[in-house]
Amino acid sequence: MGTLKSPLLGPGLTENGSWSRGAASVGGRSIYFASELALLILVLAGVVTAQAQPVKPSASLGTMPFEWIDNRIFVPVMLNGQGPFHLILDTGASLGVSPEVAGKLGLHIESSGETGGVGEKTVVLQSTHVRDLKLGPAHLSHLDCNVISTADSSYVFGKVPVDGFLGLELFQHYVVRHDYQSRELTFYDPRDFAYSGPGESIPFTRVGNIPVIQASFDGIAGKFGVDTGARSSLLLYGPFVAANHIAETYRANFQGVSGWGIGGPVRSFMIRAHTLRIGSIEMHDLIARLSLNKSGATATSSKAGLIGPDVLKQFVFFCDYSRSRLIFEKNSSFGVRDHYDRAGIWISQRGDQFEIFDVIPGGPADAAGLKVGDVVLAIDGKSTAQLSLTRVRDQWKNSAPGTVFSLQLRGSDGKTREVKLQLRDLV
Repeated sequence: MGTLKSPLLGPGLTENGSWSRGAASVGGRSIYFASELALLILVLAGVVTAQAQPVKPSASLGTMPFEWIDNRIFVPVMLNGQGPFHLILDTGASLGVSPEVAGKLGLHIESSGETGGVGEKTVVLQSTHVRDLKLGPAHLSHLDCNVISTADSSYVFGKVPVDGFLGLELFQHYVVRHDYQSRELTFYDPRDFAYSGPGESIPFTRVGNIPVIQASFDGIAGKFGVDTGARSSLLLYGPFVAANHIAETYRANFQGVSGWGIGGPVRSFMIRAHTLRIGSIEMHDLIARLSLNKSGATATSSKAGLIGPDVLKQFVFFCDYSRSRLIFEKNSSFGVRDHYDRAGIWISQRGDQFEIFDVIPGGPADAAGLKVGDVVLAIDGKSTAQLSLTRVRDQWKNSAPGTVFSLQLRGSDGKTREVKLQLRDLV
């Protein structure tokens, strides 16, 4: 089963290195998408079939910076000689662009269907063709490409524009080194690549777009997708959670919207897991989301779940599809405790303001009196028109427990009020 994500993009790199702004039904078959959005996963298998053809790279491959937004990697990509377009680099995705980008490029739509993801709604999924793609030293040609609406991007990235996503095509033709601390990507010709560092090589099988490895959660073995496009450390699928009584074992007692994907929000229990084991590598006290969705990708038993960026950023991480292996090389962030949102809230963009979409019962936002539908006009005296949604989320996740924020709100009755939001750990 393939997977497709719809990424939500922000400022990107120009070619000279400076930053600039910038269940599918096809042919009568139903296809479900396994991932989230954060991000929105695009199914390749059965939707687009042609293989990308690599243009012979220069003898010297190189390193390029990437931008890190909401735990996703964003890169500047040239398509058909135009751009750069700002795409998320995602091991759970194949090449896809928004309808706006497809229109700008004058791409011919070849077929159309519908896709469903982690939510209950469906969106139109179309297929087209891209002649040429360049990313740093990487150069590919004759690519199948999907076109999907990213209209829900404001629920995740606010005003950050969405251009598309890139995954399988690149990883099939280049070994890619992800250095999360330096925020750099390095590209290698697979024919010349030989690894001899301290990292551990983990074999994978590819299911659709995504690499799937054997790992264990608290000693329970399972197949886990390694997903650079997810938002957090671990997302466990409903059937795996139920079969192993994980919610009961952990006495999971708070839930909320923890992400957004095709068709709507991802609602989960949040826990702090004891142990994730990948090969001989053990990681402890990770935040795990236990999916509560009753349909879509996370309701399937195809995988135990997804391993995401809050795990991967503790490593220099190599994707070597030519040898069906992933290489995990610990960096100085290994073992650093990750955090969940300390406000207990999900906010989305509404014009120049932020809107409260979800409040965790018993959490800090609930205690402060925030209500679903409230509009946030200002934070600490600064208009939300001047603020970045993703940076506010980062602040509420990473600021110390006890930190207080002053919020000016407008309620559903049109009246304004001031509240104090005091952060605390929920898990």
